Amino acid sequence: MFKPTQGWASGLCKNLEYEGAEGVFVIRAVNAPLEISKTGVLTLLLEFVGGKCSRALLAEGDQNGDYIIEGNYDVFMKIFEGSLPAFAAFALGKIRLVKGSLSRLADYMPLALAIVEEARRVAGYK
Repeated sequence: MFKPTQGWASGLCKNLEYEGAEGVFVIRAVNAPLEISKTGVLTLLLEFVGGKCSRALLAEGDQNGDYIIEGNYDVFMKIFEGSLPAFAAFALGKIRLVKGSLSRLADYMPLALAIVEEARRVAGYK
């Protein structure tokens, strides 16, 4: 079973580009297993400068960003493993935007799909 690591996060960031992408995007997984996070929260921070991912940080606990998407750890694992489409998870309320403008985030939907695809590739699912 896939377990996120800092190496995975760095590999994910390495090839991510999206014209016009600026800011810090945070994916917050709650109810993470204790062997993954002692706090029960695992966050992936991706910072974009000039359209390229410039920094990735995987950490226990909260991180701040311009956009924060939150959901249960098991839901994000299903998304990254490919058994749950990200759009379906969002439409069903399994993941939600807790910080940032939804209309502005909509501009980044192609980037969101690229993040999921690259996350799968780096994890060895594609």
